[in-house]
Amino acid sequence: MDGAEAKALLKIAYEDEPVFLPPSVLDKIMLDDIPDEVMIEVGSLRDGVMYLDWSGRLFKDQDQIKGEADYTWTRKYWYSPIGLEHYLDLVRRAVELRNRVHGDVEVTNYNDDGAYIHMTFVISTRKKNLGKAYQHVKVLCNELEEIAEKASDEAGKRLSEIASRLSGWGRQSLDTLVNTVEKASSNDERGRSLEELISQLFETIVGFTVTDRIRTATEEIDIAVLNDSNDPRFKRESAILLAECKNWSDKCGKNEFVLFKEKIENRSNRCSLGFLISWNGFKDTVTKEMLRGSREHTLVVPMTGKDIRAAVRDSNFSDVLALCWQKAITT
Repeated sequence: MDGAEAKALLKIAYEDEPVFLPPSVLDKIMLDDIPDEVMIEVGSLRDGVMYLDWSGRLFKDQDQIKGEADYTWTRKYWYSPIGLEHYLDLVRRAVELRNRVHGDVEVTNYNDDGAYIHMTFVISTRKKNLGKAYQHVKVLCNELEEIAEKASDEAGKRLSEIASRLSGWGRQSLDTLVNTVEKASSNDERGRSLEELISQLFETIVGFTVTDRIRTATEEIDIAVLNDSNDPRFKRESAILLAECKNWSDKCGKNEFVLFKEKIENRSNRCSLGFLISWNGFKDTVTKEMLRGSREHTLVVPMTGKDIRAAVRDSNFSDVLALCWQKAITT
């Protein structure tokens, strides 16, 4: 879509249906090109599915373009160390403070029904160009979430420290953990060893801090890593990285790959990179799924037990991680 096509689409838009525009054309749209009462959502159409670049709407209000941020989130898919209600309460307080000091943002709705929390706030951009207004809105939304994100990171670190102490982590060497993962007589022992092994390996990389580890009844181990790396390969990635370890005797397939990808996308735009670790490897369907989604923003990096054993043997987890990442981005 080019600028002319976007303007033509806006002219025939209905008031009760949002117009979807890709980020690439926003700079071509000015205030006068936007009809009154028409809402614009920013996203790209891929394989018949609209992928939103930002959750919210842009619209014309007299002599400026405004943005309405939409935080409609469910507890069912909330993975932060602090509760959803605590996170959004901090965001709401930040919005209210910003309103008192600058007067350019206002909460328009806040509703908690037990399953979902719905919060919207409107940002006055004082911009007449849609692209500039959009960038202003995104930057301000990120600023308003900073305190909540910091609180979540600090809580995650503390919980991880407590979990480590209670489980006696750090007492076994990496070589011993690899041996236990391969030869443990019970799933519980194997799962605990795999959890500690992967967590310890991520902690060896300068700038990486494990902030959350959850081992589930389905033998999946979820690990969240705070990314403050100066390595150019990882500095370009998101603030949060996810790792999921499959403690299975079989190979990991397409369905597990897709579900893990959804977990990454549900991390409030703070995560775009995840490492899916399947000790016994992957089925061919995973490679096909990676090729199908190669243009998407979210990246899932497959790693096998062979990769982990090599990293432990040669004491170079950072290099192995980077090599697997490189393979994934060129697939």
